[in-house]
Amino acid sequence: MATHEDAQLILKLYELRRDPVMREARDFVAFKFFPESAQDIKDLLFDKRNPVYGAYWRQVTTYWDMAAALVNHGALDEALFFDTNTECFAVFAKMEPFLPELRDMFGPWYMVNLEKLIRRYPNYSERLAGLRTRLKLYGEAYKSRKTRGFHPEGGSDE
Repeated sequence: MATHEDAQLILKLYELRRDPVMREARDFVAFKFFPESAQDIKDLLFDKRNPVYGAYWRQVTTYWDMAAALVNHGALDEALFFDTNTECFAVFAKMEPFLPELRDMFGPWYMVNLEKLIRRYPNYSERLAGLRTRLKLYGEAYKSRKTRGFHPEGGSDE
């Protein structure tokens, strides 16, 4: 059963997600970056032309790995966490197919806390599969808008 302290920690995690830079980072990861390989993630992280995008990826993924560690180590009630957070599933769904390669690149500990937590969720594989289907559609729609002159950072070609 969740405690008052669990509720306070959930609210603190929510408050951190409301930070303006974190909101930009979350928007980028959720709606503008659709990796198709581990190399796409590596390229993003080391892109000298747009270093902010790599920083966004790091900010979002390390946030969710940290939050998962709090749950994994008993500092936060797991059921309450799952009931109040869904974004972590989408983030994990984007990277999970590439985890072995990412761990070869960045070390065996890369995103282990989030993976441990997600895998404890009932029917997690079905949830991730459904998310990947939706994310693929979102990615296709995003690419289509970009090729038609829509620019996510503002403006258009028209």
